[in-house]
Amino acid sequence: MRATAERVRPDGVLGPVEIIWHVPADPASCDGDYPPVACGEPGISVPGGIREVPEKLTEPGRRWCTACRTSTQRTT
Repeated sequence: MRATAERVRPDGVLGPVEIIWHVPADPASCDGDYPPVACGEPGISVPGGIREVPEKLTEPGRRWCTACRTSTQRTT
């Protein structure tokens, strides 16, 4: 699944960064580093542009945006 990453520090504290994967609003037209995302969240930090990400994440500290996944499941 094509996705873009948001880096988040829990409650703004220093320490490990959590990666939240967002689904682009229109994956077919993604050509920039800051695509609109399906959940409509403004101002996400996108460190790596768009890339393929497995639907089932196994790495600690990484998760899918619940709103993006819900939005995507309604359209498929």
